Amino acid sequence: MPDLGLVEQTSSDFKSYNVPFTIRKWTGSSPLEQDDTNVIIANLGILQSKNTDLSWIQNIDALIVDEVHKIRKGNEVNKIIKLVKTPIRFGFTGTMPENLMDQWNIIGKIGPVIYEKNSYELRLENFISNVQVQILKLNHKEDPFEDVVISSSNLYREEQKFLMRSIFRNNVIGKLACKLNNNALILVDFIEHGENLHRVIKEMCPNKQCYFIRGEVEVTEREKIRKLIEEHTDIVVVAITKIFSTGINIKNLHYIIFACGGKAKIKIVQSIGRGLRLHKDKDKLIIFDVADDFKYSALHMEKRIALYEKEKIQHTIKEINEA
Repeated sequence: MPDLGLVEQTSSDFKSYNVPFTIRKWTGSSPLEQDDTNVIIANLGILQSKNTDLSWIQNIDALIVDEVHKIRKGNEVNKIIKLVKTPIRFGFTGTMPENLMDQWNIIGKIGPVIYEKNSYELRLENFISNVQVQILKLNHKEDPFEDVVISSSNLYREEQKFLMRSIFRNNVIGKLACKLNNNALILVDFIEHGENLHRVIKEMCPNKQCYFIRGEVEVTEREKIRKLIEEHTDIVVVAITKIFSTGINIKNLHYIIFACGGKAKIKIVQSIGRGLRLHKDKDKLIIFDVADDFKYSALHMEKRIALYEKEKIQHTIKEINEA
């Protein structure tokens, strides 16, 4: 598995399915026990540690790689897979990389693509929840970068910095979170942005339970919050995209707010996937995509719209003007 959170989640899921084979976790805090174990669930961190003895790995009977799109050309996990001798290999992902070299690397290490079903087909066949996107296009009163001469890379960073600190923008997201009557996940790219939104939501709607999940939040605490969401309603979780966009399984999630923009296909599709699990009380997942009328935000919004159209996801645009 790509990370500790998914090791915990997968182990818990397997136990809940009452599988007929023995399972053990192998992480920094869970020692390796091979002798009486059919399935070992490990995270990349323990496999890549310099102190880990991987000599036994050549004797495994089958290799299963979750989120196989993370096996990119040149990254460290390729060295580990090279040690594996078994021809029985399976990889699973909802998002193959767009780069051909990365695609060929996965096929070379794991094998050919033998089965593919797109999200539109899965929605039609009720394997996953239906989804609808509401784009909130924020029109700011002033453009602080209109007459500024600055390089493209610096302009993009300055635009990001301005937006994560924008009182208007954060208040719009806060008011939206307060109005939602079911569980909501707000995805951000930066800790400062998460802290700002967490504070705003706590102030605006003190009756809601609101959590902020970032790197230093222990995996056990993240798992507690995930289970809390499954069992209760009206919870808001602000989370760093890198931590919460891939693999996390939350069925009782009705709303996702994209607060960080961006144009990366894998990040967007994986983020949408957090809310597509079926739940008895959910007709569809509603995504609020927050965009802005600045240069890069507008360009990235167009890229996301193209992706929604490709994935056949219904979307509408609502404009909100700064007073």
